[in-house]
Amino acid sequence: MGSPERRVAGPAAGYGAAFDRLFARGRDAVLAGTHYRDSPPVDGGRWGLSVVLPPDPPCAGRLAAVTAEALAVAGPDHWPTGAPEAAHFTVRALEAHRSSVPDGDPLVVRAGSALRRAAAACRPVRLALRGLTLTPSGVMACAYPVDAAPDEFAARLAVELGDDAWFEAGFSRDIWYATLVHFTGPLRDPAALVDWVAARRGADLGDAVVAAAELLRFRFNGRQPVRVPLAGAPFGTGTG
Repeated sequence: MGSPERRVAGPAAGYGAAFDRLFARGRDAVLAGTHYRDSPPVDGGRWGLSVVLPPDPPCAGRLAAVTAEALAVAGPDHWPTGAPEAAHFTVRALEAHRSSVPDGDPLVVRAGSALRRAAAACRPVRLALRGLTLTPSGVMACAYPVDAAPDEFAARLAVELGDDAWFEAGFSRDIWYATLVHFTGPLRDPAALVDWVAARRGADLGDAVVAAAELLRFRFNGRQPVRVPLAGAPFGTGTG
């Protein structure tokens, strides 16, 4: 959720090149000690109300296992955002962080309705998780759409949201991914982390099979931001 680069429809080779560029930037930042250090969400900051694709249980288990391995190298104090209660593939953020979202919140009501309409018109999503990459802010699992379904859903969601899509109206997402570790301070062994991720650039992490999308907010649980679902919507059989 925290990285500035995401997804637009394009060939798999384009995704690979984007992940390669991220790795180069992440490697340089990690080795120089200039990597980004996350801090708990604050009102008006990142980690706001969002629509995401939650991983299915088998995928969530695989991501959690890789996250634990990554933390063993990076150090235990960083955020394990690949853990089951946090892992996700962001479709769209809708606003900045709010620490309190009351029941019946108007934006949640409107966005939930838009989510249900968009999901009903679109196919289920499958993402092939092929390899890890390093970024200036963390360790990421690279996701490759097996067809156009994820991008069709993202486009349909923007249409159904209407004016409520304003927050990312000028923001282009060009890759799909799940961030497994967000850095929060110094790294235990920067060179070892670079080598660990480099050795797993082509690792097969299986597929994420997503039958429903989720509207959520994020809550800091004292360890990391975790998902707080506000609405869920199963995909239909449409073509976006």
